[in-house]
Parts: sequence; structure tokens; C-alpha cells
Amino acid sequence: MFVIDVIPLERGITLQSLSYYSAASYPLGTIISIPIRSQEKKAIVIGFKPVSAAKTALKTATFSLRKLALQTDTRTLPSSIIRTAEKIAETTPASLGAILFSILPPEIRNGERMYPKHTAEMNHEDTIPKCLTETVQNRYTEYKSCIRQTFAHRGSVVFVVPTSADVEIAKKKLEVGIENRVITFSSTQTKRQLTAAFDAFEDFTNAKLIITTPIYAFLDRHDITTIIIEGAGNQNYVARTRPYLDIREALKMYAKQTGRSILLADAVLKTEDEIKRRDDIYTTYNEHAMRLELQGTITLATHKKLEEGETFSLCTQELQETINRTLGTRGHAFLYSARRGLAPAVVCYDCGYIFRCPDSGAPYSLLRTHKGDVEERWFVSGTSGKRIRALDVCPNCNSWRLREQGIGIQQVYDEIRKRFPKIELFLFDHTTATTNNKAKKIIADFYDSKKGILLATSMVLPYLQKPVDISAVMSYEATRAVPTWRADETIFSLLLTLREITLKDVVVQLRTEPDELLQLASRGLIDQFYTDEIEMRTALSYPPYSVFILLTFKGNKQQTQEIETMLEKILKDEDLTCYSAPQSNNIETVRYGLIRIKAQHWPKKELVDILRSLPPYIKVEINPDRIV
Repeated sequence: MFVIDVIPLERGITLQSLSYYSAASYPLGTIISIPIRSQEKKAIVIGFKPVSAAKTALKTATFSLRKLALQTDTRTLPSSIIRTAEKIAETTPASLGAILFSILPPEIRNGERMYPKHTAEMNHEDTIPKCLTETVQNRYTEYKSCIRQTFAHRGSVVFVVPTSADVEIAKKKLEVGIENRVITFSSTQTKRQLTAAFDAFEDFTNAKLIITTPIYAFLDRHDITTIIIEGAGNQNYVARTRPYLDIREALKMYAKQTGRSILLADAVLKTEDEIKRRDDIYTTYNEHAMRLELQGTITLATHKKLEEGETFSLCTQELQETINRTLGTRGHAFLYSARRGLAPAVVCYDCGYIFRCPDSGAPYSLLRTHKGDVEERWFVSGTSGKRIRALDVCPNCNSWRLREQGIGIQQVYDEIRKRFPKIELFLFDHTTATTNNKAKKIIADFYDSKKGILLATSMVLPYLQKPVDISAVMSYEATRAVPTWRADETIFSLLLTLREITLKDVVVQLRTEPDELLQLASRGLIDQFYTDEIEMRTALSYPPYSVFILLTFKGNKQQTQEIETMLEKILKDEDLTCYSAPQSNNIETVRYGLIRIKAQHWPKKELVDILRSLPPYIKVEINPDRIV
């Protein structure tokens, strides 16, 4: 008999390990089924020893061990995966099982498939990350060269993209001449397609190009020598569920554990990566671009001050004229709107109550839908996905005087439909592009139209693979009004992307004087942008010069006070600053606890252990984009 120690593969589980009796021993890293209460769960073996070697501990234990059923047809994880998870756990306040759950493909962690066959083999490539800052066209030219060189040395390449839409695009661009060597993995594939992909993955007759989204990026083959992260500045690489892993950072650790080279590429990389490149911690792939040459030209259209009796129009005269000229030549126009729904928030005019999601604390967006000819209105949280019917009265003071705050894409749609009634107008947002196939159909219909207008949020960007004649930012101020310390980086990247996909004008509508960010984007001065951003982060001690640890909790005034007192006690050695979220009210308060740690003092094992032990109703994030 043996005592088997395992880690449950469960999201959010706080247990570090469990022990069971077993008639057989299993190699470290083996995925087995274990009984937890009345359910069967998957777990990974992290240790085993004969019962004779654990007699003393078993006799003094205050609990009895359950017996495992004999496991057949098991498969082990590569030791490199477990080492990577252990490395991630040094800076992530989550159990090893929760981290493994986050990086393993869903078919493996739920037991539908076994982990692919592999051999333990360490590569010997240069594991220092390389940085490539270029346009899409130039990046893919470099990728093709890198893949050819890797194939010439009988190595395989893992090509990671941020979304499922990017998988199909990357495949089309990279598969020419190597069609039989390309494998794709994404969440939009059918079971049959995934089965074929897994089977091809275990075929070692020749090197492969594996194009994948983050959830399949940790599948291992002994011949993988290169990892490429395309769109490495894209925030879709950050998971939205516990433990909120940044897959880019996890892949860097994985490359180091397996001796593989890793390339980070985008038009605008994370400023943290650029700082490390400048400090020679990372290296430059080929030459660093000081300036990007892009075809679209940014033109500014300022809303005029309203005279008495005038009503505000979402379209400036300049934008209307630009659209008319484009449509007159049977061109295509893309209009970018930053906010979803009818309005990004709804507020009570009498008491100031803000309608918000109880799960995330974020303000509800007001969304309009139609059921037949009947219009319905919903409150939707873009953070948690929660959706409820819009209320007619304030739950705080029972007032009927509710006000919509801000302009959402559906309001813009109404305005464009009114001004261009005879033109085909395509709406692309979370209400229309609900699946990958629907998204592709909207884009195909838009490009096939003789002249058309596409109105969309940022979720459309991976699908815009053909150029448009003109594009427009409907409200620069709304685009800028994102409560994140990474806002400049995100908006600069958006403006460069619009320039890259636009043949002529990128019209930016604004109500105020243009800022320096617009000027830099107009000239494609990527290096100057980084210099300014680094100067700002240095002055404010923002990442990477410090590490943000954000604790989020909510409840009534008494409950939040009790939690805050508890946190101040167990985190007495840290500089904890607590404050309320702007949307808090008398009914429920959302409180934040922010800890700033100088980068040279991170990671702190004792602090990570304390954070890992916090109850699940306290949300813990490391370097989140938003701290308010």
C-alpha cells in the first residue's frame, strides 16, 4: 500500500494537496481521478511513499485517509509544466492546482483527453525574450523567416495569438508551402477538429507549426524550440478568472524551464517589455523600429461649441463630408465606438445611485434588444457578464428620474442610421457578433457590400483583415475615459491599428484640444511614445518600477469595516491603502485595498503565502490594469 499526495485540478480551490491510500504507486505528474466528498475530480500526483514509511504520521493523524480506486490508462504531465506552475506560484497567490487548472487545456483538466505523449527532453536555445516592434505585414514576414530557420533545424514552433479569430488569420498567412505541417487549436473548433489537431500534435514524423490561443499554449512536444507570441501587447492574454494569470509571463517562464527561445511581437508591446529591452534584460529581434510607416492619415474633427437652442450631434460636419465622399466612390467606412449598449452607466438623478453589478461592482451598461417588434432593455456587466432586466425606479430612493450617462454604440447606431438612411449599416458588437461564425458573416457582408458603413467596438479588430477606405473614432474623450494606468498604451495601439487598416483618413472626433498622444500616433513615433510613457511611470512609480497588489471586497458598511480591520491586522507589515470604489452607495460598498511594493523587493514569499490564505470573497490581483 502507498500514500499518494495529489493536487486537485479545480479553479479557485485553496487546498494545496490531499492524501489517499492506494494499492499502486503513480509517477509524479500523473493525472488521476480522486473522490472529493461525493464527486470525482481530476488531480495531479505530486508525491507517493509506502505506508510503512508513513506509519507514525498516520497513527497521530486526526483524520482517516480514503482509498483510491485503481487507475488505468493514465498519462503524466511533463515535469516542465509542473516546474512552470511552481515558478508562477512564487508570484501568484493561488494554489498549485488552481494554476495548473488555468494553463492546461479544458479537455485535459476535465478528463476528456489524456495529455499528449511526450518525452522528457531539454532544449538549449537562448531563453532571453526577444522583442519585435513592427507593423502586421512586416511581423509576418519575420515570422515566416523564423519558422523556416526553425524547421531547417528540425524544430517545431508554437505560435500563440490572443483570440480564436486570430488563429484562422495566422493560418492563412503562414501555411503557404507548409500546409501539411500546420496544426491549429482554438475554442471555436468542433470536437472532430480538436481530435484531429491532437492526433496531428502526436505525429512526430516532421516538425510542426502549432498555431494556438493561450488555453492550448502549454501542450508540449520534445521538438518545440521556438515560442512566438503575436500581438504581445494585447490584454486578452490576461485571464479574467482566478488566479488572473498573464499568459505572456507564464510562457516566458515556460520557455526558460524548457530551454526554448521566445519572441514577443506587436506594433506596441507592453511598456514593461520595452523597458527590459532598453535595459538589456531582453534583446531586440533584428532592428528596433523608431517609427512605424503606416498608410492611414489621422485627421482631427473638433465638435463646435453649441449655440443657444442647438442640439449636440454625434457626427461632426467634417466626418459627414468624409463619409459622403467615401460612399460616393463606393468605398467602405469603419466607425469605432468605445462603449457598448445605449449608455455605459445609468444614474439616479435624485440620490446619485449608480446601477452596478453585485458580482463585479462595475457599473451596468444599458443595453437594448428586440424580441419581435417589442423593445427590451437590460442591464449588462461587461466585467462579470451578469445580465438583468433594466429597472424603472431607483432601488435606493424609489425615484423614477433615471439618467443615462455617456454614449454607447447603440446611440451612435441610431444617429448614423438617421443621417445615412439609404446606406447599408453593419453593427458589430456583443449583441450581434455572438459567435465566431456570426462575426465572420457580418464582416464578409460588409466587405461584399458596394458601399457600406461598419460600426463596431474593439472586438472587431481581429476580423478586419482587408483595408477600409476611411475609419473614425466617434469620441476620442470616451475612448480616453478608461480608468486604467495603461490607458495611453492601449489608445496609442488602437490609433496605430486604425492607421494600419485604413487606406485614407482616420478621422478622430474630439471636443477638446488634441493631446501629445494624438500627435505621436499621427507620426507613428513609437520610440518617443515609450520614452514619454517610461518617464511618466518612473515619476508615479507605476509597474514595472513597483508591483500593485489589489484586494477587492464588498458588503454593507459594517461588513467591509470588519474585513478591512482583519486585513490591516494580517498585513500589518505592508503599506495597505484602503478606499471605496466610485460606484459605492449606502446599500453596498465596494472597497479596495492597494499595496505597492518596490520591484526590487518582489516577490515576497511571506506576503504571497498570506494572500494565498485569504478567504475567497476577497479578490486578489497582481498588477491589474485597473486599481479604481
